[in-house]
Amino acid sequence: MAIGDAWKMHQADPLRRKVAIGDGHTVALDALELAYGLEHFIANQDEAAEGDVNWVHSYSGNRPYIDYEAMEAECRLRGIVVAKRRKMLMRLGRYIWRKDYRPTPAPIKIAPEHKVAVDFWESRRPLDEQGKPFVLLEPFIKSVAPPSKQYPVHKFLQVAEQLSRYVRVYQISTPDRPGLGTLPMIRPQSFQQAMGFIQAASLYIGPEGGLHHAAAAVGTPAVVIFGGFISPNVTGYENHINLTGGVDHSCGTRYGVCPHCTKAFANIPPDEIVQHARRLLQGGSP
Repeated sequence: MAIGDAWKMHQADPLRRKVAIGDGHTVALDALELAYGLEHFIANQDEAAEGDVNWVHSYSGNRPYIDYEAMEAECRLRGIVVAKRRKMLMRLGRYIWRKDYRPTPAPIKIAPEHKVAVDFWESRRPLDEQGKPFVLLEPFIKSVAPPSKQYPVHKFLQVAEQLSRYVRVYQISTPDRPGLGTLPMIRPQSFQQAMGFIQAASLYIGPEGGLHHAAAAVGTPAVVIFGGFISPNVTGYENHINLTGGVDHSCGTRYGVCPHCTKAFANIPPDEIVQHARRLLQGGSP
């Protein structure tokens, strides 16, 4: 998301100054992997310190889609006194989202060494029996993510089993994640490589998170399982199908699984995900 924010800031600047991501002084390391080929983006600390630079203030402990002022106000209302944001989150137990934030698809360019994934999968398309496209499915959230974001894995398996009747389905997960039934596995070694696979795919299915932002960046249709943790109005994209289970608010629960999020996921049956996926595969609009 920060890469997209940097692009939006660059485009809005009449002087077209370059943009760095970090705290205003230090470039955030987690943005560097995606800097390839982006001339407007500063990934070098020395360059960031030298010139007239715009900053996207995004780093661990400060994300632009989190409303820290509202969280601080709630702490004061509840008589909670904390000095650091991490402790504030621990005391509140939940995030409060900024209602005015909207993500911008990032203009990511895939480096040649990762583009091989695209070339490999595109070369397989004409070899696929009956000329069918293929779908990538990620059933897991990242290990440090709030448990409230995890759609039941057995339901993801049902999605894969049903969808496999119509199209080739592959699981795309990091090397530390288990396989989903007998689903063939893709284990990218980097986020750039994962983006290469997603760019080659006909459709991505998975939870709200890094790979759904990757799908938006490379223009791949997606069915994204949001549930009740965070709203697609905050981190979703209009050209994706974003499923919330019909919840009326996004709780932001950080620790443990809340009943609200469990209910939201219960209202998103595998059949619904499959129906949306098939419609997108047939050229339907979100």
